[in-house]
Amino acid sequence: MNSKYPFSRKFLLRTMTAALSATLFVGVFPVGPSASAQAGTSPAPVTVPEVPQQTPEVPKLSPEAGTPKEALPPVEGQLPQDPNLVAPPAPLVPEQQPNAPLATAPQWDAAKAYSAGQIVSYASKLYKAKWWTQGDKPDKPVTNPWESPWEFVGNDSGPGPVDTTPPTAPTGLVSTAQSDVTITLSWGAATDNVGVKQYDVFRNGAKVGTTAELTYKDSGLQKLTSYEYVVKAVDAAGNTTASAAITAKTSDGPSIGDDLKVGQSRVLNDVQIQSLWQGIDPQYGPDKAVAAVQSALPKAEYEAYFPMRLGSTAWHAFAKDKNYYAKKSTLGDYFSYDNLISAVRDISNIKYKVVHRVLPNSNSEFNKQIYRLDKATKTETLVYEEQDFNAEWNRNKPIKAKIVDFGTFLKEGTDKDRKRELAGFLANISHETGGGTAGTPSFLTWGLYWNEEINYINGGIGYVDGANKDYPAVPGKSYHGRGAIQLSWNYNYGLTSSIIYGDKNVLLQAPEKIERDGRLGFMSSILFWMTPQWPKPSAHDIMVGNYVPTPEQSAKGLVPGFGATIMVINGALEGNKGEDDYRIARRVGHYRDLTNKSGVNISGEKLDTLGMQPF
Repeated sequence: MNSKYPFSRKFLLRTMTAALSATLFVGVFPVGPSASAQAGTSPAPVTVPEVPQQTPEVPKLSPEAGTPKEALPPVEGQLPQDPNLVAPPAPLVPEQQPNAPLATAPQWDAAKAYSAGQIVSYASKLYKAKWWTQGDKPDKPVTNPWESPWEFVGNDSGPGPVDTTPPTAPTGLVSTAQSDVTITLSWGAATDNVGVKQYDVFRNGAKVGTTAELTYKDSGLQKLTSYEYVVKAVDAAGNTTASAAITAKTSDGPSIGDDLKVGQSRVLNDVQIQSLWQGIDPQYGPDKAVAAVQSALPKAEYEAYFPMRLGSTAWHAFAKDKNYYAKKSTLGDYFSYDNLISAVRDISNIKYKVVHRVLPNSNSEFNKQIYRLDKATKTETLVYEEQDFNAEWNRNKPIKAKIVDFGTFLKEGTDKDRKRELAGFLANISHETGGGTAGTPSFLTWGLYWNEEINYINGGIGYVDGANKDYPAVPGKSYHGRGAIQLSWNYNYGLTSSIIYGDKNVLLQAPEKIERDGRLGFMSSILFWMTPQWPKPSAHDIMVGNYVPTPEQSAKGLVPGFGATIMVINGALEGNKGEDDYRIARRVGHYRDLTNKSGVNISGEKLDTLGMQPF
């Protein structure tokens, strides 16, 4: 596997023995690490059973083929997203302490979502949110204190002293990317005696945007034009402090027919979109994509199937005395249904295209480019290009393009195919983020328990490829596995960032965003699922009937079915295995359970990987 391919993912083989693993993890972690956590229980208030002892498996992305966990999609399968989309990070406002001076204690609002540490007033009493909550009355009677997301912290004596202390100025404002119509800014965080609420971005003295991020992409600009930017930090009381001003200039953008440089964009008309992108099909738009998920998987069914997901009430009840609780309890309902829906809505606005040069008189593919298309703004962006793609000696070679519309998730094939696809997707991410001992009654409830490789939860730096020049690692940052499909290595974070934000530096500089934002955690997994990685098909194509094995693949025993999705995800380590292998047993166990719940007959489908060799 080319080490520059995105989503190349490998599982780190642990040298510890099974007995040592069980000793280390049982009592500390209810399930295994970020690729296959082991546990078994049911949600609170049911008594939580003991955690099964089993050697955990950790998913990793590695630039070297054949090392522990196999590759996730190479650059062939990367993932586009709206370049103006800014993923919300962990809340900027820190936990408020009961005795801290507050301008006011805002009244509890049933329609408002609160994150851990926020304080509200209700019935003349003050309550602090213990985790993310919405619609739960602070004084709602509960049997056990841990059932309530609110903690009583004192009586409300009225407004406290007015906060007049402004935040510090944002530091190091810089432009990290420029195109002919956009300028991307980033800066260092401000601090405040109570908490920074937001950042306001000003262009030439006029406010153009507000964000909770440490980055902002200003669009709709004129090419070859200089602009002055200032960013102001704003606290909850409205106090502000401005950064030093900088000047940034847009580039000389290309016209249609010109070669784009990596990071450059251009707006296409409808004729160009039809010619270059096979048009934009309205049935795969964001609203239709969301409706498909909501129809196939209603919220109540999702929450019933994942009672132990990170941030749920049952998760808090089980994890409250674990050494990772202090960090993870601040993330809210990380794998919430709303985050899943948001991820689907955002990625369905994107089309992705990989373009290969083809050697004459053969079908061999080599140099490649990757583009993304924002369907709403009709903006095409070149996000990756291999060296010499447009060299003089190479320009006249034919090209072959593969286009993926991410709005087709759960939208292609028959009704049965779509239900199978949903079951296959959830079964695989349940294995990657959960655990439990396959065959026990409770292991199916532990899916989505983890969102980060457990060896790095409390610190450490790993998965840094210092030799990669396309996506250089930032000193002090760790690129270990995060999210539902465990994105790893700096080059994968960089390309993913380019596709989601239009700027590789966002996730290179702050890879922890994926661990803090459940929407990004789901987004990375859906994008992997939808993206082919030559010579592998996408898992999506396998499940909806688009995959037809080549003669070479048929000779390797590769046939359409759930088992083939395992080969796409981790065929190097999980190939040629039956359900006596605990990894296969967990994946297949989830798949059987989910298809049974949706009334789908999977008799005759190849579920394990026995007899299959890697693609």
